[in-house]
Amino acid sequence: MSKIPFFFRPIPDEFLTHEFLDDPSMMCLIIWIIKRISLHPQKIPLKNSGKHLILEPFEFMYGREKCAQDAGISLKNARTRLGQLIGLGYVQEVASKRASSYSVYRLVTEAFRQQEGQQSGQLKGQQSGHKRETKKKENKNIKETFNVATNNTVRPSLSDKQKEELSVLLAYCQDKNLQIFEVSLARWSHNYAIDHIVAHIGLLIQKQDKIRKHEAWLERALKENYLEKDLIVGKNREFAQNFQKNKRWSDLKITKVYCTHLPSGKDYQFSLPTENFQQMLIDCHDQYRQIEEANCDKRV
Repeated sequence: MSKIPFFFRPIPDEFLTHEFLDDPSMMCLIIWIIKRISLHPQKIPLKNSGKHLILEPFEFMYGREKCAQDAGISLKNARTRLGQLIGLGYVQEVASKRASSYSVYRLVTEAFRQQEGQQSGQLKGQQSGHKRETKKKENKNIKETFNVATNNTVRPSLSDKQKEELSVLLAYCQDKNLQIFEVSLARWSHNYAIDHIVAHIGLLIQKQDKIRKHEAWLERALKENYLEKDLIVGKNREFAQNFQKNKRWSDLKITKVYCTHLPSGKDYQFSLPTENFQQMLIDCHDQYRQIEEANCDKRV
């Protein structure tokens, strides 16, 4: 068998879908990661320290600025796309390994489906002179992808009621053209109440045109309870509007997500806990009202 006269790196089939290929920034990051991982441990020198960091197979060092520069994407895209890969379960941070401004991450090989003739984790740089493997490995454990919470890609066991709810959720998502895998819906059905899931799917549908990664967005929304956050934002905005009107407070500028006290430049985010937000706004009003009154007394 002749040698292959060029070098190449295989990309997992999961990344060769329209969802990923239609996102150039995502593909740039994926290629950047694949170029840096190795099947074997690596010894990486640390700048200005004389020390080295040992990277295990499929681990890579990540610095946002360096990644953005080498991958040819913006700093924002580097951060956002890495977060999406983590949310989808393809990448995880190695919390025990940090080096200055760099963090170590690992490509989660368990998240990729094993195919006939392909071992889990066959994502290595090809070396010159390698030979085509002829021995095939029987595919015994096909693992589903996209488990974020535990990185355990096995479908959870569901009760009969949860299985019925899963069927309803799956049909509903398909009807609304939401790009969500059944295995993720199964995991959510196991971890969350059906009302919690349906409410956040409703939020996703409202913002569907602005969200490219439906599954990653919904994963985070369920975990962080976006519905409750939206209620807090609405309540705080309503309080600010009423407070401004009742106090005739023209110095307060209200936007969609925060309000600003113009003279001081202080911003108050509507996402703050309701009691804290209200007290901070009242304190700001009282403080500057006292200053105004003191200035008036001096002029008199």
